[in-house]
Amino acid sequence: MTRVYRLLGFLSALAAYPFILTSIMLSPWFNPYDNALSDLGNIARNGWVAHLYNFGLVFSGFLATLFGVSISIRYRSWKYLCWSILLAAAGIDLALIGFYPEDAGRIHMVVSTIFFISIILVMLSYGFCYRHLPSPATGVAAFLLGLTSMLVWMVKWPWRGVAIQETVASLAASAWLLMVSLRGLE
Repeated sequence: MTRVYRLLGFLSALAAYPFILTSIMLSPWFNPYDNALSDLGNIARNGWVAHLYNFGLVFSGFLATLFGVSISIRYRSWKYLCWSILLAAAGIDLALIGFYPEDAGRIHMVVSTIFFISIILVMLSYGFCYRHLPSPATGVAAFLLGLTSMLVWMVKWPWRGVAIQETVASLAASAWLLMVSLRGLE
């Protein structure tokens, strides 16, 4: 895999986190047990910090989409297309979460739900294709991370908010993206 692909995958895995962490630090009211991460992007509630948070999601989503599309174009085999197209769609959806922040209404809940389902499907798809890919260990890890993300959403937790579940699922996806980027595709 060329350096450009590695860099694109690496950046798409990490780009949102500086914006999310900065938004958390600038929002003393935020509590991961009572809130969703998307509360940080609520413009009416969080002002200019919300724009920072939302930009991070749009930027990261753009990079993930670009990574997925690039892989789809470069590797036209089913073993890459089965997950790279889904990754591109998940990236678009991540950008839509920032584009339609929490105070945009119901559409935010729809795109947010679709994102978390799609990123689980991306990891499970990669895991399914792992036998045919050059890095089977990454495939096993993707499958396990996808299952972990799914379980995080299925368990009834004792807190009201979903920020912890969102964080676990996004960190799982980021870990997988980093593995794909660092281990290579060829």
